[in-house]
Amino acid sequence: MAEGFLMERIVVTGASSGIGRELSVQLAQPGREFWLIGRDTVRLAEVAAIVRGKGATAETVELDLGDLGAAGDFLSRNFPESKGVDWVYLCAAITAFGEVKDTLIGDWERLYRLNLLSPVQLARHFYANMAGKRRGHIVLISSLAAYAGYPTATAYATMKAGLLGLYRSLYHEGASHGIRIHHVSLGYVGTGIYKSAIYRNTTYEKTMEGIRRLGFGFLSAEEAARKIISEAAKGKSEFAVPAYATAMKWVAPRMPFLIGIIHRRIMRIFRQLA
Repeated sequence: MAEGFLMERIVVTGASSGIGRELSVQLAQPGREFWLIGRDTVRLAEVAAIVRGKGATAETVELDLGDLGAAGDFLSRNFPESKGVDWVYLCAAITAFGEVKDTLIGDWERLYRLNLLSPVQLARHFYANMAGKRRGHIVLISSLAAYAGYPTATAYATMKAGLLGLYRSLYHEGASHGIRIHHVSLGYVGTGIYKSAIYRNTTYEKTMEGIRRLGFGFLSAEEAARKIISEAAKGKSEFAVPAYATAMKWVAPRMPFLIGIIHRRIMRIFRQLA
């Protein structure tokens, strides 16, 4: 438990499903206070019930983080400078599939707001809060696409690359204030992000078949959350999950031609299924 706090305070976005849900459930224990943020009131209530059942306290917040005005009001109202926060897990995200020529500028704006601008807004607010206390952790849930790119999910890869830039800069700023910034690069994880994705000139079924043909497989949200918690607790700041993502994270800047082989395969499969 953090020194000076009655309870260890944890904020989780995207808490109603997927990795955010699993992180909340697995981290729950007596002495911890959770702020669970998401868009589905019913599912948030279900997660909160599990968290409370494990001895923690929980507040649920129905909020569209893509609405920056509403998010700003929430932050200023509930997390003034005097209110300490120990851990912030920024999990909320959406994705989009299709060639760039078929996407709409509105698709890019939607991903920009939720996948990049929202994490920036939240990280900035909590970072400023933590700097005054000289402690805290901010965990950016990102993607292997931040390093490698992803043809047919270009908007998503672009926003995650921006998140990587945020991490690599804020990490060094935070170190002087006693704040740890973590960047988690995920491979394919079996969550609802695919069913809720934007599809342009392709479909959910075709996309899932394409991923299956690539042969990497899906990690469960439960296992992904377990690894995130474990690695962050060890003090690791920049890491990837699962093992193939770790390998590709290393390969991408050193042997880009290997990533190019995978990208060309993605495009071949995409066009075969079109």
